[in-house]
Amino acid sequence: MRPLADRPLVVNLSHWAPGHRTWAKLHARARPLDPRGGWLILAPHPDDEALGAGALATVLIRRGERVRLAVLTDGSGSHPGSPGWSPARLAGLRRGEAGAAGRALGIDGAVLHLGWRDAAPEGAGTAAFVRTARRLAVHCRRHRLANLAVTWGGDPHCDHEAAAALARAVPGVRVFEYIVWGWTRPDIGAASRTACPRRLTTAAGRPAARRALGCHRSQLGGRVPPGPDAFRLPRAMRRLIDRPATLLLEA
Repeated sequence: MRPLADRPLVVNLSHWAPGHRTWAKLHARARPLDPRGGWLILAPHPDDEALGAGALATVLIRRGERVRLAVLTDGSGSHPGSPGWSPARLAGLRRGEAGAAGRALGIDGAVLHLGWRDAAPEGAGTAAFVRTARRLAVHCRRHRLANLAVTWGGDPHCDHEAAAALARAVPGVRVFEYIVWGWTRPDIGAASRTACPRRLTTAAGRPAARRALGCHRSQLGGRVPPGPDAFRLPRAMRRLIDRPATLLLEA
């Protein structure tokens, strides 16, 4: 008999975050996740870690696993044209928010900031791409991290796609992908049909994930005056944190 935590959950998801029907189908056929071995959470932007893997990180830590956080881009492109906020100033703010979010999740150690420019990803095979993959490999070896969780390669954002490609270029780690903006795709069901999902019950980590997301005030409509193209995280997307389990697609 399987442990209760490994059984598929029967939950009414009709009022929850985008992609709830696909989430339920993936969860029903997902296999339990073996979380052992230490984890690196790789987020394309500061706040993706809370949305897609915040509860996961907290639950892993409570299980005694080593967890570290890396952020790929500087986040400087989220509020173009905001009065008084240069890209450099915005990047500094978001760096601080990422550090606060990591502490809220209970992650030990400083956030590894990889410094790519927001919305201008390096191409696979370029010198910068290769250097970053090597840097991640060294980081994982140094901290004995055997698993790497990154955003899904099917997420409709260039930085999310680049993060997934980068993770796959890191040798010696097992790569798992968490979906963020991919849940908003109208074809999410078809796009994930051949995926190999893994599940871990992470309801106990939701309060910490909510606190971590709250640290990203610039993305929730606070701290930075809105410019003509300023980003604000939709309320529907914030409900990603409320799901009772984390689904990871094994790459």
